[in-house]
Amino acid sequence: MNAIPDRPIALLSPLVEERDALFHRLTDTAIHTIGTLQVATGNLEGHSVALAESGVGKVASAAISTLIAKALDCRAIVVCGVAGGIDPALAIGDVVIADRLIQHDYGHLTDQGIRNFRPGIAPLGEARDRITFDLSAELLMRIGGAVKDIVLSPLPPDLGVPTSRAPRIAFGPIVSGDQFINSEQVRRRLHRDYAALAAEMEGAAVAQAAELIGIPCIVIRSLSDLAGADSHLDFPKFLRAVAPTAAEVVARIVSVL
Repeated sequence: MNAIPDRPIALLSPLVEERDALFHRLTDTAIHTIGTLQVATGNLEGHSVALAESGVGKVASAAISTLIAKALDCRAIVVCGVAGGIDPALAIGDVVIADRLIQHDYGHLTDQGIRNFRPGIAPLGEARDRITFDLSAELLMRIGGAVKDIVLSPLPPDLGVPTSRAPRIAFGPIVSGDQFINSEQVRRRLHRDYAALAAEMEGAAVAQAAELIGIPCIVIRSLSDLAGADSHLDFPKFLRAVAPTAAEVVARIVSVL
């Protein structure tokens, strides 16, 4: 398939609800088939984009991001959707932009726990490289400037979320792994071991693929749950309500990618 003019930005969302929050913002849309994948191309705030539902998990998201990025000669990949909050200072509806991404389930597992390695390196012996996939300082600065004055839409009052403050944007680590986190104990461990703000199932794997391709990966997640004992109840309740908030942030940053 021929490249689309202006080298589009690939927009990936694991779930259809997350994808639709972005799709409704596109103009001049067209649908393309790449392999068996349906990809919507169009414009977001005047910038060429290619949008697809990646599916859930590291393998699905890494494979589909690579497929789209290579087929359409994309200049960047943005993963947009929801996540579980890890930092106790955050609340449902807040948005986390990853300054670094970690695959928390990749490494050497012993009775003492997991010792992380850089994905792709055999998890034996001593760790020989950093485990994080980092957003460049220059790109992080541009994104920060683009969102510094954004006012996020509040959650609908009928959802019963306390409204002591408006949703806010935080920058920090996001961890990725092939598990839905439904445990206070695991939540505390991920915050302690990685200083993680949020946990999801795709971002760090897409970042690994993007690094090999040679393009940046930006991960933007709105918090649908707090990754604790009630996350399995909160996630379906808040998914549709918070997904548009992450899409709102994506629309603001495409101009600086």
